[in-house]
Amino acid sequence: MLTVIRQFRQFSCLVLCAGVLALAGCGGGGDGGSAGTAASGGSTGGPNEPGGGGGTGTLALSVSGLPANTPANVSVTGPGGFSRTVTASTTLTGLAAGTYTIAGDSVLNGTSLYTAAQASQTATVSGGASPSVTVAYGAPQTFRLALTTVATGLSAPIFLTAPANDPRLFVVERAGRIRILPNGNAPATPLATPFLDMSALTTTDGERGLLSMAFDPNYATNGRFYVYYTATDGAITVARYQVSTGDANVADPSGTVLLSIPHPGQSNHNGGQLAFGPDGMLYLATGDGGGSNDPAGNAQNTGSLLGKVIRIDVRGSGYVVPPDNPFAGGSGGRAEIWASGLRNPWRFSFDTDGLLYIADVGEGAREEVNVQPSTAAGLNYGWDRTEGTTCVGASSCDTSGLTPPAFEYSHADGGCAILGGYVYRGSAVPELKGRYFYTDLCTGRLQSFAYRNGAVTESVDWSLPLPGTVYSFGSDAARELYVLSNGQVLRVTRGT
Repeated sequence: MLTVIRQFRQFSCLVLCAGVLALAGCGGGGDGGSAGTAASGGSTGGPNEPGGGGGTGTLALSVSGLPANTPANVSVTGPGGFSRTVTASTTLTGLAAGTYTIAGDSVLNGTSLYTAAQASQTATVSGGASPSVTVAYGAPQTFRLALTTVATGLSAPIFLTAPANDPRLFVVERAGRIRILPNGNAPATPLATPFLDMSALTTTDGERGLLSMAFDPNYATNGRFYVYYTATDGAITVARYQVSTGDANVADPSGTVLLSIPHPGQSNHNGGQLAFGPDGMLYLATGDGGGSNDPAGNAQNTGSLLGKVIRIDVRGSGYVVPPDNPFAGGSGGRAEIWASGLRNPWRFSFDTDGLLYIADVGEGAREEVNVQPSTAAGLNYGWDRTEGTTCVGASSCDTSGLTPPAFEYSHADGGCAILGGYVYRGSAVPELKGRYFYTDLCTGRLQSFAYRNGAVTESVDWSLPLPGTVYSFGSDAARELYVLSNGQVLRVTRGT
């Protein structure tokens, strides 16, 4: 990782290497429907699902000007607190009498931004009136992104996060320090005293170091946070720390080790992230232990915690195994395992829609992103039988029981090691909502795709070269997106 991440390329060569909404009819995609639902792309939210507002009126909505299969983003509000987001041509039924406001928000398709000719319209619904409203979009404009420097002068920043509802940014430096940026506005100067300095507990040879942290969902009341690092003997280590009682910007330096996973021999393929899932459990993703083509066979060995997603319950004083883990019954594998078949996952993230994204660094041919419901237990992502969707070392192989990636690309396209990011859910650039962002160690370009209805769409290269070597992405409490590169923190913003 660093030296930092061209060694990141040894970080798999980092992690690594080796080895991003108004109705869709009328040329606007979508298939209409009389009372659209979220699943069919019609409408979501609002009282008295699935009909409407509990009355007898109707309101027909249609759209023009959007490319086929592009979801709309139309909000409908009305009497009695009625609120609905519509994503395809539809007729809302069961509406209470009164005036409804129909707002057509901008829609992004790839890098083309479509704007409604009328940003807002009204329609009056009554027992004898069934109005129709059309949201018409004009010719698109090119949508661009930019990077705003938030902070500089950091030492090998490798992760960024924040507690819920907290304006501060916590930046993890690989050598073992956690630094605080008092806010995410540029420019920001890190506080002189680290939030935590545990540099004596780790080492930065190969791909090792302090790799990530996660705040307890109840951090505001219990002050707990968790770190993922490699100990001086190479063991993957998860430890719990707590903020000090006297200073919210300084942690108590005495931590408690909850989990230690031996990682002898190789200094690469450590994975490196932990995060709380929507279920309140703590997840961590480990590498396969290093070496070419997983020589120890760890990723497919359910008796090993390497090459896995691990799920544990840390709400008590230590950790317990959640009873719904796939091997919690005591047979078939280690009880902590949630998923297997990973090489060097760098990074994973949970989206607000319940999906888990895992970017897994490939060996010598392909890079992949796995996307599955966060509730899907016991999945096997294939390594080292497969790399992406290709068989390792053979023209064919037995892929039964394996879960293929949702997205992959070849090293022939110039990539060598994927660095996974987040699905954008911030408010600063609302057009980006729903896009998953990533980059590659060798191409150094900001890229994204949208994952809808079980398929990847709108794969975009934003033609925005990232400065220097990128180590990781970050996300703050408002779910804005950051890039960590060459001692600096940059925020993804709207371009000109």
